[in-house]
Amino acid sequence: MKSRIAASSAILCLLFASVAFAENKKRTPDAYAIVGGTVFLDNGTAQPGAKVVLASRNQPGKKLQEQTSSPRGEFAFRVPPGPAAYVISASFKGFEVASKEVEIEAQEQVHKTLLLVSSSK
Repeated sequence: MKSRIAASSAILCLLFASVAFAENKKRTPDAYAIVGGTVFLDNGTAQPGAKVVLASRNQPGKKLQEQTSSPRGEFAFRVPPGPAAYVISASFKGFEVASKEVEIEAQEQVHKTLLLVSSSK
């Protein structure tokens, strides 16, 4: 009987330890979410060299990060795990600015497609 109680106690200790470890792992300072996507032109081709800006949705005009889309039109921003709300926008000479809202709930990856439409249309 004592050995069963000891075994049960050991199993419970391991269970609680693994839960505590998992909770600590979630709080590590290097945890992040990713807001990424691709910039396309209205003809369907990817647009390299577009200026992509990540801004806070709650503080309009506050630019948090900026980068240029890759040769395949891709971009990615590392952000703190949510909850948080952002606006991503892409611009390129001769095209209207494309924007989308993004909500991050946790440590996750969100992908958005931004479509640049010619300003001459």
